[in-house]
Amino acid sequence: MKQNGTYILKLILAYASQELSEKEFNELKQWLNDDPENTKLFSDYLYLYKKSRRIRFTENVDSTKAWNSIKSKLHQDSNIVPVSDAPKSKLRFLSNVSGFIKYAAVFIGILGIGYFFMNQHKTTAVTKNQLIIGDDNITLELENGNVKVIQPNGAQQSINISGKVVAEQSGNKLNYEKENSAEKLAYNILTIPNGKKFQVILSDGTEVYLNSGSVLKYPVKFITGINRQVYLLEGEAYFDVTKDAKHPFIVNVDNMNVRVLGTEFNVSAYPEDPSISTVLVEGSVSIFGNDKKYDKATSLELKPRFKASWNKIKTNISVEEVDTDIYTGWKNGKLIFKNIQFKNIIKKLERHYNVTIINNNSKLDEKNYDATFDVETIEEVLNSFNKNYEIAYTIENNKIIIN
Repeated sequence: MKQNGTYILKLILAYASQELSEKEFNELKQWLNDDPENTKLFSDYLYLYKKSRRIRFTENVDSTKAWNSIKSKLHQDSNIVPVSDAPKSKLRFLSNVSGFIKYAAVFIGILGIGYFFMNQHKTTAVTKNQLIIGDDNITLELENGNVKVIQPNGAQQSINISGKVVAEQSGNKLNYEKENSAEKLAYNILTIPNGKKFQVILSDGTEVYLNSGSVLKYPVKFITGINRQVYLLEGEAYFDVTKDAKHPFIVNVDNMNVRVLGTEFNVSAYPEDPSISTVLVEGSVSIFGNDKKYDKATSLELKPRFKASWNKIKTNISVEEVDTDIYTGWKNGKLIFKNIQFKNIIKKLERHYNVTIINNNSKLDEKNYDATFDVETIEEVLNSFNKNYEIAYTIENNKIIIN
């Protein structure tokens, strides 16, 4: 299939904003199959989208200029993003998600053109009051698009567009259980930066623990007669779901859904991981594709102490019995690595400690390691690796260079 660059760019933008029609989905899929280079370009493009923290696309963009800029910069500017680390994403078709905020998969620093502006999801943003939000702040985007900074040691109330208090924050917890008479779904988006964790209690009492580098979209209030659905846009979350047989709880992440009635489970969907993992601690969950309606016959039911891995590229599922503590230890401040490639360990250390790690020893990247850390500083962690695996490093402020 031959398509010009402008049209392909529009397809990718439609994909990123989750507004791809079935016809467009098939065209984009065919374009990916035409040439391996197309898949690489597409993957790099989406990786940059993840790094950009979501920015909105204007209507009057010069698509041809943008496309040419992307093609040239992605393969030349290796100092901006290490393309070799980019995850290979699989197409997802989301045609029925209503009210989803439009995003564009474009990285401002790479495009270098003035057709894009920062959306308030981006952790460095400007509100209507010109409030500068740093990238190390926990932020809450309200239903009207305003963004609030949440101080982990603070206390404040969240007000909806009607002037009603819908949530109260106390320290590292945001609680939505307050009486709320809303009859329509209204969403908040909570963004947790690297180096921090946070807890949110949803309107039904469900507790959600968010790991570093996570973004969760959820209703201010669940509505009677409608499934309780939330969206893990990025990162990792532990869910302790309140039982409600009449209203299944559904976690949407990438191109899969996790459906439960009441249970405890962990979902991880970081960009560098090849699979989206769901680890069931207790209860039961069902996993099914995002482009399908829930059906017992076509969904996978997971048993406690098992992990389901949804491969992002092949969109298939593998299941294995696991030690759940390995996957849920982060909730209690633990870092547990079990047969993990060093390049992925680096990403998790960066998030946990909010540091930048540059690895100049590429031989380490593909090696797998086992390690467990609790209260150690990042320097103690690196010393441990150095003693056991002879990893040399230097520290400059919050930048770590491995040689």
